[in-house]
Amino acid sequence: MFFSTLRSMTQSRLQNKFLLFFVVLACVPVLVLGGITLYVLNLAHQHEVSNLELQVIGEKSEEIKKFFSDTLGVLELYVDSGSIEAIQGDKNSWQEAFTDGMLASNPNFVEVSFVNSDGTEAARKSRFQAGEFIPLDVSETPYFQKARQGGTFIGEVYDTLSGPMITMAAPVRADTAIIQVVVAEVSLSALLRLIESSSFGVSGYVVLIDRNGRMIAQRARGAMEPGFDALQWNRVSSVLKGGVLTGLEAHDRYESMFGAGPVVGAGKYISEVGWAVFVEWPIKDADASIQEVRNQVILVTLASILCVLLFAPLFASRLVRPIRELEMRAKEVEKGNLETKVAIQTGDELEDLGKAFNTMVQGLKRLQELKEEFVFVAAHELRTPVTVIKGYASMLLEGDAGPLTKKVKAFLSGVQEANQRLLQLVEDLLEVARSEAGRIAIEVKDIDIREPIQGAVNELSQLARKKAMSVTYEPSDTAHVLADERRVKEIMINLVGNAIKYTPEKGRVRVFHELRDKELITHIEDNGYGIPQEAQSKIFEKFYRVQSPETRDITGTGLGLFIVKQLVEKMHGTIWFKSKQGKGTTFSFSLPLASRV
Repeated sequence: MFFSTLRSMTQSRLQNKFLLFFVVLACVPVLVLGGITLYVLNLAHQHEVSNLELQVIGEKSEEIKKFFSDTLGVLELYVDSGSIEAIQGDKNSWQEAFTDGMLASNPNFVEVSFVNSDGTEAARKSRFQAGEFIPLDVSETPYFQKARQGGTFIGEVYDTLSGPMITMAAPVRADTAIIQVVVAEVSLSALLRLIESSSFGVSGYVVLIDRNGRMIAQRARGAMEPGFDALQWNRVSSVLKGGVLTGLEAHDRYESMFGAGPVVGAGKYISEVGWAVFVEWPIKDADASIQEVRNQVILVTLASILCVLLFAPLFASRLVRPIRELEMRAKEVEKGNLETKVAIQTGDELEDLGKAFNTMVQGLKRLQELKEEFVFVAAHELRTPVTVIKGYASMLLEGDAGPLTKKVKAFLSGVQEANQRLLQLVEDLLEVARSEAGRIAIEVKDIDIREPIQGAVNELSQLARKKAMSVTYEPSDTAHVLADERRVKEIMINLVGNAIKYTPEKGRVRVFHELRDKELITHIEDNGYGIPQEAQSKIFEKFYRVQSPETRDITGTGLGLFIVKQLVEKMHGTIWFKSKQGKGTTFSFSLPLASRV
């Protein structure tokens, strides 16, 4: 049913308009709803990813801050205790005791030393190295300079065989005076393990970068090139200046800074140490949780559109069906069938239109009946005086009223000729009226078609001789058909007469037969003027006559071919023609063969 509907759609402009309307009306909201749903889902997912990343960043920031606060807390605790001992004056004893205590109290301390106010080391103790103490002069180092001025120093990360380390320094005070500086070399191995073991999702990771753009810790460090500078990335430099990367900036998806492909990232500045912590989540992993939902939304949207495309033609066809019925019935009325009716039961304006159509057809039927009645009456009333005129003209020409001059005879001949045309018009009008009213009397029986054809040719021979034309008839051996003999002769007189009229002098007309299946075809062939191409589609219409320079003086009613077509079809035959202007015309009609035992 669907495919038949599709086929019919191509033949209905109105249905196509309805179909387009339904498709647009249904599909646009579906597409809009699907688009809005995807947009909301994506927006919610972006916020969800951003919140998760910011949560991880917050946790790692607090862990980094705690690492340094704990380390500095131990350092400052021993410094404060040491200052009390220093006041008591036993410097060597408390320095050695404190270096041992600091190493024991914090596993992150690798080396601890005390530096005098002039920059020379007073004591140094290492967790992994032992041996003779050789004091160093560190007066020019940044950590001594800052601590000597009363500040706490946290240095840059540097690499050692045992891993990355950092230098911390704090002043040792006696009352308000700075008498020494305590320096600790702190291992970052524990912090790095904390960062590098951090993950979320399947493949999300945390990155720690110092103030110089150096990567301190990242799970995939092996993917980094030597001398990698993260400051080349605007995102990194912006965060190190105090900014925040939330993961929502312009749907912040970018190529990973660390070779992990496309990611969504966030970052935060840790002001206490001047570092930045970043998280990056590969998009494929981050979107895995929503991809199934996206696919479902897309699938539902496409399924909805498919349903619309499947059912819209059916709805459109249902709406157009009453209009199509009206169109079909209107075409029947155009063909002359005034008995047709429409049965539209839609309960709306289309039903009212159907009722109005039926009323109109009934009115046309009444008008047709009045027209037929008028034509019959008029034709009958005209026939009598025309016949009388014809009779009196003939009597006058024959001399029944006395001898006539040549001039009078010429006048009477014109009158008789005009009277004959008028009589022919009356007869044609009557024949048309009978045909349209279904009153043409047809007596179909087994006849020998050669007899009426030969009779028509003989009857028209005088007309042919006037134009010095040859009219030949080539009878067929198989000549018995089912037809009305009188009507066949009428058809032949019309067709052969037209061939003679529309063929110039000394032309030829040929009548012959063709046997085809269960039909006998009769051809009337001439080498006359031919029918112009633009006139061929109208040649069987009532009152239509070909207008051309060659045929302007040829008289006729324009009803002959219309009558011929009606007669042929009432005898279950078909009529057609082939014509080429300037070359001639061939009219052909078929009649069913009679079954002969």
